[in-house]
Amino acid sequence: MEKMKYEEALGRLEKIVAQIEDPQTAVGDIPAKVKEAAALLTYCRRMLKDSEESIGKILEEQ
Repeated sequence: MEKMKYEEALGRLEKIVAQIEDPQTAVGDIPAKVKEAAALLTYCRRMLKDSEESIGKILEEQ
């Protein structure tokens, strides 16, 4: 996941959420999907925080 772009991670997260919401998804599959979704969410949040910090540093230099 570390090499995944933000847009890729977000897209995967959206697909997982759709699968979890789908009534055809087996109940036994949901815990693994939730675990992957949580990891992707953490990854996306970290990427956003890192970008925000980088932008803040750039603006401070101006």
